[in-house]
Amino acid sequence: MGTPGQLVVRRYRLVRALGQGGMGMVWEGHDTLLDRPVAVKEVLVPPRLDSRQRLQMLQRTSREARTAARLNHRTIVGVYDVAEEDGHPWIIMELVPSRSLDRVLASEGPLSVTRAATIASEVLTALSVAHTAGVVHRDVKPANILIGYDGRVVLSDFGIATSLGDPYAQRSGTVGSPGFVAPERLDGAPAAPEGDLWSLGATLFATVVGRPPHDNSMGPLASLLTQDAELARVPEELRPVLTGLLAKDPAKRMSAAQAKALLEPLRSPCPTPAPSGPRFVARTRMLAGVAAAAALAVAVGGWAILRPSDAAAPTSGGTSAAGSPAAPTSGQTVGGTASAAPAPARLRLRWYDAEAGWKAGVPRGWRLTVRDGRHTWAAPTGTAYLEVQVGDARGRTPLDLLEETERSLAASVRKYRKVRLEKAPAGTASPSPATAGTGGGRQAADWESTWTGPGYHSWAVKGVPYHELRRVIVTGGRASVIDWVTTGPEWERLRPTLTAILKYYHPPAART
Repeated sequence: MGTPGQLVVRRYRLVRALGQGGMGMVWEGHDTLLDRPVAVKEVLVPPRLDSRQRLQMLQRTSREARTAARLNHRTIVGVYDVAEEDGHPWIIMELVPSRSLDRVLASEGPLSVTRAATIASEVLTALSVAHTAGVVHRDVKPANILIGYDGRVVLSDFGIATSLGDPYAQRSGTVGSPGFVAPERLDGAPAAPEGDLWSLGATLFATVVGRPPHDNSMGPLASLLTQDAELARVPEELRPVLTGLLAKDPAKRMSAAQAKALLEPLRSPCPTPAPSGPRFVARTRMLAGVAAAAALAVAVGGWAILRPSDAAAPTSGGTSAAGSPAAPTSGQTVGGTASAAPAPARLRLRWYDAEAGWKAGVPRGWRLTVRDGRHTWAAPTGTAYLEVQVGDARGRTPLDLLEETERSLAASVRKYRKVRLEKAPAGTASPSPATAGTGGGRQAADWESTWTGPGYHSWAVKGVPYHELRRVIVTGGRASVIDWVTTGPEWERLRPTLTAILKYYHPPAART
């Protein structure tokens, strides 16, 4: 077992032990090469194992690290490196100053509905990212959910996670922790996303009741017979989502998107602070260096650190300027009313009025992050994003700006393919009253592409295909950048929403 001060593979110094679990010891460490704090997981090898079994364990550890490293999202603990020293495997991870949810419950008791819904919603985001990448966690439970001191919620320990279709992992006898394992997994069914959702439901139940949704002495399957009585213990607001997540039949279990829709209205309105950890700082410095050539190129490139789980956007108030469409109110959609039948896959929009003078229709229920002037809305499922930023055009045309951006960014993603890069009809950008009538003073261009993650967006998942449209609108010397990104399968389904967003965007007034 490691000791404080020990230097692992001549690079990672152990500082102090943070805790021990069934898979090993976790240390606070320091990366002496990059001069940053890290978490170091020492995988403990049982002494009874022979050489063949030790080799198998090392292979499993490497597979765990590869699986977790595929997932790059603020709700998932990042994996930096995997190393071996003296026959012991070590996994180097992001250090998240936090307490695990089980420790929070042990010290504070059951949590409020608002706090529990916030935590569960964040974990749902993490699971959506993992499932989109074809990874199943298999051990969702309070001990593997970290509550950061800055409010961040993180899903950790993909120690028994498996990639869908991995035959070795599917044969593994490890199914998870008692009390939080889906009934079909106990019956020998292979790991699947539906099992993670059941485990999340059991975790949410424990968060507000203080224990899993059954008495362990009865056994999980027997206790399912008393599910109605168990659900009577939880607050009424959470019963619909728990009924759906804890459905015994995985085919009838609530989906992640359905659960997210029920949890979002219940979650805390308090913002979750953006992380300031090593990955964030390193990436920010790297992107800033690329963008140094021109401030607007940063805007066009969309090099923001996108945080889908940050605080919800404030609802803009006030009245619209004369001649502009009235701001959508509750029950209205941009360009229509509640009584009108919505177009297929057309998400409901609401107005957002920015202090910088622009105005946009944005999807209801998407969460807003504002950083360095970039406004980013993220779908609850983590499969679609909208970003808007305004900057100085510096005399360049929209096409010039996009061509410059393509040269900078195309090489930073995998399997890049340019669909089109061309001028767009200026009339497609609806003018605000302040810019109406400028005629030839308004120009627009589009850059549409497909690529595979990871890439210049921090939320992009390795191996997942994305489709992106970036529109630049120049009015009165100011450039508006509208960036729309979805996973490949979502592109056509959400196209009507993109069309509406572009149609109803109002650029800021020209500078005088």
